[in-house]
Amino acid sequence: MKSASHNNHVFERNGKLPRTVFVWAILLVSLLPLTLEIASNDEKLSTASIASTVNIPVVGSALSAAANWVRVNDGSVQELRPLASFPTDWQGSWFEVDKNYSRFERWFSDNLGLRSLMIRTKNELDYRLFRSSTRVYFGKGLDIFGRNLIDNELPATELLLAKPENVDAITRGAVKLTAQLKDEGTTAIWVVPMMKEYFNPNRLPFFAPRLAIPSNFQTLYGSLKKQPDLHFVDVFQIIESLKGKYPIFHQQDFHWTDMSAMAVASDTVNTIARLSESKTRWEHPMEVIYEPQIGSDARFSARLNEEGIPAPVLKKTWQDRHTFASLDPKTTGLEFETNAIDDPDLLPPTCMYGNSFGDGMLRAGMTDYFKKFTKFDRALPLSAIPDLARGRCKYMVIQILDLSSGLWASLRK
Repeated sequence: MKSASHNNHVFERNGKLPRTVFVWAILLVSLLPLTLEIASNDEKLSTASIASTVNIPVVGSALSAAANWVRVNDGSVQELRPLASFPTDWQGSWFEVDKNYSRFERWFSDNLGLRSLMIRTKNELDYRLFRSSTRVYFGKGLDIFGRNLIDNELPATELLLAKPENVDAITRGAVKLTAQLKDEGTTAIWVVPMMKEYFNPNRLPFFAPRLAIPSNFQTLYGSLKKQPDLHFVDVFQIIESLKGKYPIFHQQDFHWTDMSAMAVASDTVNTIARLSESKTRWEHPMEVIYEPQIGSDARFSARLNEEGIPAPVLKKTWQDRHTFASLDPKTTGLEFETNAIDDPDLLPPTCMYGNSFGDGMLRAGMTDYFKKFTKFDRALPLSAIPDLARGRCKYMVIQILDLSSGLWASLRK
């Protein structure tokens, strides 16, 4: 009869075997990206040649099959930072192993085999158990909200505007920038969109932070709106008027829909037409279709089996009047400009400074109403706008988001 100690020994040995196999399996999968990187950096070096080097022909085909499986199943995750690149050179003296190993370690950590699948699995658990992850809040229905916007960017604007003197200083800065543009022969049109948290606060999960209404930003918005020297498009009122008519914000994205963008673009164009004493008015119709899409916040949520949902899309029923020339923003300060059309019914040459919300206005066909249209680099400081507008723009559309605290703060100077 076998002793109890012998049975315990067999049990412990058998118990360690599955753990050992699991560890080795994870290690082999983890090394696949390294094998692929080595192979891709030298055309003469393939997984087959690696296998032949160690005289195991079967390994090459096995590695290739495994690598292809990883490519198919390990879907990439959209990161908020650039991943470390594979180190292709040795830095420093030959004995500086630590510094060079740390570079490899960063790359290995960022490109671990099945890393994306593990991240997606963890996010799926977060969604099922907690209705949130490190990147997003999962709201009612299919609504997704980016945590960085809610936890950091919106509070940063609120903190900046908590002091009444900052609201006053920023308002004076906006009036001053408008005056500087006027000195260059350019009339400024202010377009200030707000995040969907202002319009759909009840779609957030109960535990997510909420804006205090009225917010500090609404105080600034009201101050800008009241300035007699500013031509101010009342975005908030326009979006409010669309409720129940069209989807105003995407469910899986923080952007407004192109229907909202078209409504704001229409008011902007008509404002410029009145200032120009032109009979031209917005004519593009607003027609909505639905197409499967994966919004930016949905990509950030990085769940398993990520699939697009029907999202509202503006149907383009018109032909662009202009041709567009893309430019290098770093050297020109411009993202694009159109050709010039000599048509007396079109509005004077106009420029726009704005981000992705302004891009929605352009997709709605805004450029068709102007003799020429130029888009400024969205990374420009506001102080650079007057010089760049000189001789180029009769009107200047300045689009700034509520959460652009850095831009608002720059107006205090």
